[in-house]
Amino acid sequence: MPLRSAATLVSLPREENSVPTTAWRFPGTEGADNAVARLKQLDSQDLIHLMDVTVLRWPEYAAEPTTQEHVHEQGGKVASIVRRLQRPVIDGSMIETVKGDLRPGTSAVVLMSSGAEIDAVVHAFEGQNMELIRSDLSVPEQDQLRQAVELARQRKPGQGSLSRIAVSLVRRAW
Repeated sequence: MPLRSAATLVSLPREENSVPTTAWRFPGTEGADNAVARLKQLDSQDLIHLMDVTVLRWPEYAAEPTTQEHVHEQGGKVASIVRRLQRPVIDGSMIETVKGDLRPGTSAVVLMSSGAEIDAVVHAFEGQNMELIRSDLSVPEQDQLRQAVELARQRKPGQGSLSRIAVSLVRRAW
C-alpha cells in the first residue's frame, strides 16, 4: 500500500480542526481514475468525507501532465462554484508541486478529506500500488500515517484492529 518518498515534503502550519491534504502517486495513467472511483464509492457509503479531489495524469508520450480539478463534484457549473465557496479546496501550489513529482506514464490524486474509516479505505485499496508523495501533515505525522497504513495493509482478517492512535491519525489524514 502507500509508501512515502522522503523528498521535500510540504509541511504547513495547521489550525485546529483543519482538513489535511495528501497526494498519492500511481504507476499508470489510469491508477488515479481508479482511486477516485473507489473514493467516491466510499464517500457515498459515508466511509470517508471528500472535500476536494484533483486528478493529475501524465500520458506516456505527452509533453506534460494534465490536471482535472474538483472531480468528485456533480451538477452544473453554478452548483459546483457554490459548493467550492462553502468548503475548502486544494491549494494550487500543492497541485503544481505534485505535477513536478510525476513522470510520463504516471498519475496522482490530490485529496482533501476527513473522517475516513481506515479499515474500509485500506480494504478498498488492497493490491493497489500507490505512494504518498506530498502532504501538508508534519513529517512525524506523515511517518505515522505511512506506518499505520502499512500495518493495516499487513493485518489479516480477524487479527483485530489498529491502535487507537493509528486509527485517529489515518482518519485525520485521509
